[in-house]
Amino acid sequence: MRTPTISIITVNFNNNEGLKKTLRSIEVQSYTSYEHIIIDADSNDGSQETIKKYSEENTHLTYWVSEKDKGIYDGMNKGIRQAKGEYLYFLNSGDCLQGNILKDIPFDGTKYIYGDMVLVNDHEQRKEAGPDYPDLVFFFYNALAHQACFIHHSLFINKLYDTQYKIIADWGHSFQSIIMERCSYKHIPLTIAECDATGISSNYIDVQTERLKWLQENLSPQLYSTYIDILEYKKSDFKTIIPTMNHTKKFQKRAYRLVRYLLKLNTLFSSRHDHTEDVYNSILYRPFLNK
Repeated sequence: MRTPTISIITVNFNNNEGLKKTLRSIEVQSYTSYEHIIIDADSNDGSQETIKKYSEENTHLTYWVSEKDKGIYDGMNKGIRQAKGEYLYFLNSGDCLQGNILKDIPFDGTKYIYGDMVLVNDHEQRKEAGPDYPDLVFFFYNALAHQACFIHHSLFINKLYDTQYKIIADWGHSFQSIIMERCSYKHIPLTIAECDATGISSNYIDVQTERLKWLQENLSPQLYSTYIDILEYKKSDFKTIIPTMNHTKKFQKRAYRLVRYLLKLNTLFSSRHDHTEDVYNSILYRPFLNK
């Protein structure tokens, strides 16, 4: 087999029915430049038998293993170590590709290619669109779901998922790659996958606790403090009085200088300098800049 464009990595633990759905969604793809890697955590619900049958029928399965592991990110790291594709794509058991989507993905060397996804729970399903410009505020309140991301293999060289985090290791990896290291990225307006919205990552408090821990451990104290201050301002009621104060030219002038300073701070992180001001003016600082 030639070097594949995509390595699809599927992690599973005692989710045989979900695994079957995932495998069916891969089998219907007309796109052929992919390999499939399955990492099973020693399931005892029939998953191993499903994988064995799949391996006999699908030549794209290049590696699978069933053994105990230390959690989902440990399993994903095992898959990364085996992957040979230019891009890595994580589609875990229960998650399903939408239609014949892989043929429409523009694999052009961009480091992070991501689209939209559908979240499903017992009561409803909703579409979640990826951001055109993932900035600091987006990453604090949201994440690029791995089911919607095609991540260049080079971003995992000496940088696997940090298994000390049980919920947000993929979030931390994307924050580091896009915000801190300024890798290239692109949002494509396509629905990539459907996934379960009731998993562990749906617990907002636990997610934010891990995010804050990650930020404290990976940002300098000064940058961490400034970042949190900006976010606290964004969600505070104080911002509602800004339009009233904005009537005075003296305040406008001082506020504008403050905004310029904060925008310069953001450029330390931003991978899209040309859009930084537009993004921040629209989501955070618009009241300051009304003239």
